[in-house]
Amino acid sequence: MRTRHNQSTVSLASELPALRLSAVFVMALWVGACAGRQRPVTRAERAERAERAERAESAESAENTARTETAESPAEVLQFDNQSTVYVDVYLVGGQLQWRLGRVAPAMHATLRVPVSAIDGAAGFVQLAVIPGSQMSAQAWRDPRTIFAMAQPTSEVLTQRWTFRQPDGAPMQLHATRLTGRR
Repeated sequence: MRTRHNQSTVSLASELPALRLSAVFVMALWVGACAGRQRPVTRAERAERAERAERAESAESAENTARTETAESPAEVLQFDNQSTVYVDVYLVGGQLQWRLGRVAPAMHATLRVPVSAIDGAAGFVQLAVIPGSQMSAQAWRDPRTIFAMAQPTSEVLTQRWTFRQPDGAPMQLHATRLTGRR
C-alpha cells in the first residue's frame, strides 16, 4: 500500500502582490540613488543665480537688437496697414514664386520682414498680394480671394507704405504711398 506525500502548493496569485511590492521598493531605491542628495540653497546663491540670469538676458536682448537692426535695414522691410475688419495674409509674388510676409490683425500696422531670397531671387517685377480673412494659401497667385497690387520692381514695392482698406459698399482696396527719405 502506498501513501501520498503531502506537498503544500503556493498559488502564483498569492505571490504576485509580494513581487509588486518588491518591485516598488527597488524602483524607489533606484530613483533615490539617481536623484542624489539635495541641499538647501542659501540666499546668497539665489541672488547670484538671479544676477547671472539677468546678465544673460540683457546680453541676449542686446544681441537680438543688434541682429534686428542689421537684418532689418530699411530695404528689407515692408510697411503695411490693415484698415479692414478682418485678418489679412500678406505675400510677395514674383511669377510662380511667393514669399509669405506675415499676417496682420484688423486695424493694425505691421512692419513685415522681407526675406533676402525675395529681394535677390525676384528678377523683374513682383506684386504684393493680400488674402483677407482666410487661412494661409499655398499658391497665393492662384487664389480667387487674392487682391493684387500692380506689378513693380522689388525695390519700388519696398519703398512704399501699403494700406489695405474695406470701404463701406465698395470692394476691398490695396493702396501704396511712397515713403519719404527712402529710395
